[in-house]
This record gives sequence, structure tokens and C-alpha cells, in this order.
Amino acid sequence: MRKNILLIFLIFLSIQLRAQYTGIPGQSFDLSGINFEKITFGVKITPSISWLGVKHNDAEADGASMKYGLGIVAEYEINPLLSVVSGVNYNTFGGYVFDSLSLNDAATKDNYRLNYSQIEIPLGLKLQSPVAKKISYYLQGGVTTGFILTATEKHESSIPNTTLQPINILPLTSPSIVGFFLGVGTQCHITNNLKLFGEITYKNALSNLALGSNYMTDGMHNYNSPLELYPASMDFSIGLLF
Repeated sequence: MRKNILLIFLIFLSIQLRAQYTGIPGQSFDLSGINFEKITFGVKITPSISWLGVKHNDAEADGASMKYGLGIVAEYEINPLLSVVSGVNYNTFGGYVFDSLSLNDAATKDNYRLNYSQIEIPLGLKLQSPVAKKISYYLQGGVTTGFILTATEKHESSIPNTTLQPINILPLTSPSIVGFFLGVGTQCHITNNLKLFGEITYKNALSNLALGSNYMTDGMHNYNSPLELYPASMDFSIGLLF
């Protein structure tokens, strides 16, 4: 099982390196110095509280929403206290907003929810305390790259027993997003190869999620200035490393 996961991870890593560095004269990579016995894999589930930072002269943020995520974790141990962390996550995120259009629409509630899903690839460093009585603690931080899968705008009807279908806003959404993460966690070392962990992580986008100028010409919002959206979340993860 672990060999299969390692093979998949190496294939993914080689594709990423080739895509990033193909065409750079004289650029090559030697993976012979990597001790693959120091690579640890795991899985996690992540309930989260997500919200949106909004920069606009009309639209405003109006609250957080509960979301979730699933992920595959990969760690490379540099030494007993320091590791490189990465993986592949599936996350949902979003939050509530309102604008003058929603406030003046008698058929819907004043605010509405923006919902997104993505494939996220984190890359960071993990600083871990020495193990004492099978327990260790750690800090971690780094950058994330997300590739947006779905994007919808969900309005709630003010008319009883009426449900409105979500509006697809993928054409108004950037296909990728860059952000950072900072977190703290604890690990229970059940055996030499099996660890139970729990962590709390703050994430925030550094790039604009919205294709801002598209909101000015989409025929629905017709804003008079570009919209900027910066999603953020507080994630609560639990998982296993093996």
C-alpha cells in the first residue's frame, strides 16, 4: 500500500517538476540524494470555518460558513525536528456577501452565499518538538496553490417553500489561486510508523479569486468597478500518518 502511494506521489512530483522547468536551458534535477525511507504519507479530514474578504465599493462580506475538506499528506523528514510538508487536498470554501442588488431584490434574502471547491497543493515546513510520552507538538507554515473546480452563487428565496437553484459563476472566477497557511498541531506516536494527529490551521489567499472585470460585464451584477475576493478559513484537521 505504502509503495503504491509512494509511486503515485513520485509520478505527480515528476510531472510538476517537468511542467515547471521544461524549456529552461541547463536545468536538471537529481533526486538521488533523497532518502525515500524518510517520506511519510497520511490522510486527513478537515471541517472548517470559511469566509471571504471583499474589496469593492458595493459588495461587502456578511459572514462565514461551515465547509469541509479531505486530503492526502506527504512529509519528508530533514531531521527529527524539521520536515517538508506537502500533499493534495480537496477543499470547499466560501462565505456570505451582499450588495445593492441583493438588498433591493424583494424576492430573495438580503445576503447570499458564494460556494467554491478546489484541488489544493500545499508546500511548507514543519517544526516539531521532541517526543515525550509518545506526544509531540509542531508548528507549520507555507504556501498553497489551488485549482478551482466549481463556483456558485446561492440565493435564498424570501417566498416560503421556494428554492432557488445555484448560479454558476465559474466564468467570473479565476482558475487558480495562491495563498499561505500557518498552523499548530499535536501528534500521538502510536507506533514507530503510525501517528494520530490533530491540527488547527489558518489559511488566507494572496491572489484575487474573482475575475473582477468580468463582474462589470456579466449582465447580472454589472458592477461599476472590479470585484476582489480573498477567501480565508480556519481549518480543524484530524488524520493518520503511516
